[in-house]
This record gives sequence, structure tokens and C-alpha cells, in this order.
Amino acid sequence: MLRRPPTAITLTTEDIAIYEDARAREELQQEQAAALEAQAQAQQLSTPQKNQNQHPRDPSDELRPLPGDRAKPQVRTREERLGLMGGSSRG
Repeated sequence: MLRRPPTAITLTTEDIAIYEDARAREELQQEQAAALEAQAQAQQLSTPQKNQNQHPRDPSDELRPLPGDRAKPQVRTREERLGLMGGSSRG
């Protein structure tokens, strides 16, 4: 079996400073994203309910199936497709 010399890892203060700066930048970006999201939610809550007035609700909408809820085509057996159901004998 071949032997390799051990790998030495060295960290300098500059490496640590770069890492800390990157972590601080990531935290700042996360805080800004959270602030923007909170601001958007606050703006959405303060917006009057005019969106519902633009599209009046149809009372029968609740009875209509959603686009993904369409009835699946009924699978027919070979006998049903050929009209052989009912057990009638030819004779």
C-alpha cells in the first residue's frame, strides 16, 4: 500500500476574517429578505378588498370541479367494448 504524507491545513487570520465577512453578508441578506417579506405582507393586509370586487364571485363556483379534478374516463372491459355484456347466448 502506498503511503502519502499527511495533509496540513493552515488557517490564517485573513481566512477567518473572509469567512466572518461572508457569514455577516449572508445574515444581512436574510434579514433584508425577511424585512421585504414582512413589508409585502403588511402592504397586502392594508390593501382594501378591491381585488374581490374586480372579479365578482359566482355562487355556483363551489359546485364546479377544479381543473385537476376532472372525472377520469371510465375504463371499459373488452366485453363491454364489443357489446358482449349481458351473457346472452347466440343460438
